[in-house]
Amino acid sequence: MTRGNRQVTRRQLLGAGGGALAAGLAGCAGGQTNSGSNQSESAGSGGSGSGQALTIMDARQLTKIHFNPFNAANFANSWNVMTHDIVAAGHSDGAVRTDLAEELTTDGKTLTISFPEDRKWWSGDDLTAEDFFMELEITRLQDPESSAYESHELVDDYTIERTFKTETTPELMRASVAGFVVDTPRWIFRDYYERYQEASTQDERDAVTEELLGMTISAQQLVDEGLGNSLYRLTRFNSSEGVLEKFEDHPHADRTDVTETRVIPWEAADPESFIVQDKIDLAFGDYITESKRDRYPDNLENQYELEWFRTQKFTFNYKNEHLAKRNVRRAVACAVDLNSIVAAANQAGIVGTPTQVQTGLRSSIHDRYLGDGFTDKLIQYPVGKDLERATQYMEQAGYSKSNGQWVDDSGSSFSFTIIADSKNAQTQATKVFSDQLNAFGIGTEVQSIGLDYYTKLQEYEFDIAWIWHVAKALWHPTAYYSNNFYGVEVGDPASDDDTGPTGIPFETTIPNQVGAEKTSGSGQTIQPAQLMTDLPVASSTDEVTEMTQTLVQWFNYDLPALVYVQENSGYWGDTANFSFEMPEDETLMSRTKPGRVAWLHGWVSSK
Repeated sequence: MTRGNRQVTRRQLLGAGGGALAAGLAGCAGGQTNSGSNQSESAGSGGSGSGQALTIMDARQLTKIHFNPFNAANFANSWNVMTHDIVAAGHSDGAVRTDLAEELTTDGKTLTISFPEDRKWWSGDDLTAEDFFMELEITRLQDPESSAYESHELVDDYTIERTFKTETTPELMRASVAGFVVDTPRWIFRDYYERYQEASTQDERDAVTEELLGMTISAQQLVDEGLGNSLYRLTRFNSSEGVLEKFEDHPHADRTDVTETRVIPWEAADPESFIVQDKIDLAFGDYITESKRDRYPDNLENQYELEWFRTQKFTFNYKNEHLAKRNVRRAVACAVDLNSIVAAANQAGIVGTPTQVQTGLRSSIHDRYLGDGFTDKLIQYPVGKDLERATQYMEQAGYSKSNGQWVDDSGSSFSFTIIADSKNAQTQATKVFSDQLNAFGIGTEVQSIGLDYYTKLQEYEFDIAWIWHVAKALWHPTAYYSNNFYGVEVGDPASDDDTGPTGIPFETTIPNQVGAEKTSGSGQTIQPAQLMTDLPVASSTDEVTEMTQTLVQWFNYDLPALVYVQENSGYWGDTANFSFEMPEDETLMSRTKPGRVAWLHGWVSSK
């Protein structure tokens, strides 16, 4: 999840970056491709390092995706951060550091973004601040009233000033551009920008947005017109691979002698078999655990380990009459064993540990943003299943058991439809989750969905859905309490409805006492969606803590989702044929997909 927030994704398609952003609209496969035979000859055999070619397995097939960052349908998330440099990135110590940008400075309500003067698009055109300005202003102009930003000013060719509407902490001001890549060439997007400027009503702006959503930039257009700017230029592709060649005008080009990289998409082959057969040279975000060590070739060695920001969850749809009951959601949490669910996911390829406390946050940031001891006060749901407690919750909700199945007060049994991405780690985790609910007496039907998963998710016809749980590439509460399905989706706080698309109310009551399971007296009334809107523009660190504590208490009490795993990351590489350099400042590696960071910064060379 590396995209920054855009109004269009919140209002139209509710997507965010970092994991997969795909909400299928038809017709997004891009252009004609070169023949597979030509690519195979030029790409090398893989795993050998011969001809200074590096082989990676990552991302989706280039024939099925596009590069318009405002169009969430089949957007090229993983490819986009290979082909475009990141402005700034969040790191595990909580800091936001510049990457492509030269400097981020704050003064009052203004964030100044300075760019270097030596960067180029693959086309040979200068990369300027205007390219990034297009993205920022188009996003703001889609709905200027709800935007957190008063304006963006293009000060000169290499400087942008972003002015916030309210006083905001410097940390959050810098974080507002973390994860963004410069992927909006000014000559492609200027027409949309000018039309937004001319629009005088929201209906007129929405009309421009609809046209923008329908526009695609195919992989072939990206190749033909040189619309990338990273160290490695995409030069040819088919459904089986993409081939990138070193872009000699990039400032990192002199660091590495790896002139060519071959990227095999996940759908093209079984990743595990390719790794075991020594056909892959570099992992972007994988780490070789003890259980994998015996299967993997000896020349594949770990280079870096990272306690990642990413988590995964099962989210509940309150529009199901049973899951609308808080104690049924709590019963589900108690009826399943997170240890075995995570073990299944780990066996299928991830590196993760079970969530210990249901806070909606990654545990590594608890103390920093909640304060010491806060999580000890919360409701402690079991990590291993507790069937007695699950039974108590079901009975409190008005259910009883008949012939081993839970039935409602009319004696009717029920079942939940669970949807999951068809990727192996998600499918296996969901199967264990489902089997345990069945064993407890709640029937389930699991649907494993492929490329159209994010489209299906946004139809909201599920009862329980698997989904990532982090919306931004940050170790910060805003990454988890983001009002979309990668965070905790409630819905548009400006809505006239009482509830959002999954039935979560815009206004609700939680206990006055942290950790209480019931509200005594009047409790405290909160608006979770509004809190998530306000959090990224909090005016002080105390306000960040206060809002985060309230959101965490709400999540822990109401349980809109069950976060089951916290992932770890890192990267490994083929040390027989390549060398992997660690930067002098090792904190530069402490960000999402450190293997990709090493590759795109020229820290991978052939032997």
